[in-house]
Amino acid sequence: MQLPNDSFYNTGIATYVWIITKDKPSEHIGKVQLIDGSKCFEARRKSIGNKRVDITEACRELIVKAYGEYTDKTYEQDIETGGHIVCKSKVLDSVSLGYYKITVESPMLDDEGNKVLKKGKPVVDPSKRDTENVPLDEDIDAYFAREVLPYNPDAWIDKTKTKVGYEIPFTRTFYEYKEIEPADQIAKRIEEHEHALMQKLHELFGKDGE
Repeated sequence: MQLPNDSFYNTGIATYVWIITKDKPSEHIGKVQLIDGSKCFEARRKSIGNKRVDITEACRELIVKAYGEYTDKTYEQDIETGGHIVCKSKVLDSVSLGYYKITVESPMLDDEGNKVLKKGKPVVDPSKRDTENVPLDEDIDAYFAREVLPYNPDAWIDKTKTKVGYEIPFTRTFYEYKEIEPADQIAKRIEEHEHALMQKLHELFGKDGE
């Protein structure tokens, strides 16, 4: 779970709480719940160092509710101080967070553009070595054929270097697209500002200049 920024005295950076258990309910096995509590806080009247917000009882109750219901949902609530707290929950398949990190090799070429061979096999050019992250739920060879070979037909995978990793992309998971204001409305607003500015300039300089 991501906590609000500025929650602690000595740091203002994003902070996370991990809950790990070996006693998951059977229906939760193979799944991961992410909770975005970054907007679930009440601002302090007076900061203490970097601590500018509090996770109050109302905030805690909303977070616990989101955790307990274990579903994709946005929880919102007005609070007594007049503010508004928000907590978001997403449940993902754990495999969707994993990837194979593959090492892509390319052959060394001589001055005439031919592959350099040693014992009948291409010699690796370390300067062209690259890596790709392949989703765990995708076939590595199919990915390689689609994403690499069309651009580097002589490349191959060094499968002895393949590793498995996991990433939790909080920003991407909870990103919400906000529709951009239409260009004609932006232009109209700029025109209105320019007109108001010119009017004020005319009034300002007109007193002495006319």
